[in-house]
Amino acid sequence: MREIVIFGILLLNLIVQSSIFPFIEVFHVKPDSLLSLVVSFALIAGNPTGVLVGFCGGLLQDIFFGNNLGLYTLQYMLVGYLVGLLHGKLYVDKIFIPILTVIPANIVKQVIILLYNFFAQTGMPQDKIFIQAFIIETIYTIVLMPFIFTSIVKLYNNKFMRKKRHFPKIR
Repeated sequence: MREIVIFGILLLNLIVQSSIFPFIEVFHVKPDSLLSLVVSFALIAGNPTGVLVGFCGGLLQDIFFGNNLGLYTLQYMLVGYLVGLLHGKLYVDKIFIPILTVIPANIVKQVIILLYNFFAQTGMPQDKIFIQAFIIETIYTIVLMPFIFTSIVKLYNNKFMRKKRHFPKIR
């Protein structure tokens, strides 16, 4: 049941990112709610869940928005893994730690884009795009993070999200 709920959240995020967020973009930069979701799940549930949420969310974005299959998947999966390493090592409060975690996560994501553009020789001015996209996207993500994180915490407080499945033994 937990996997179905997480996949439903990722699909809802995909719909919101493609239908609402294009109307609130600034300098061609849209809010990145998937990054907030990946960081939230990785902080709350740990590494396997963070990596899988990053992989599935990135793959959905690759399929629907990406020019190259795997770039978004790599970004979000790596962010999910790195933030998942912090699970159990930090006291995760309501706002402060998730916001502080989103900033380096966004740096990792932007560095992967920067490296891809450098090696693919896209001809884009890297320094201007990196700074502009990084600053605006970080501000957007910081604003979104408290709302998304508290929603995911409330979701994980439900019994069905913590319940482990036990299958009967076959004799």
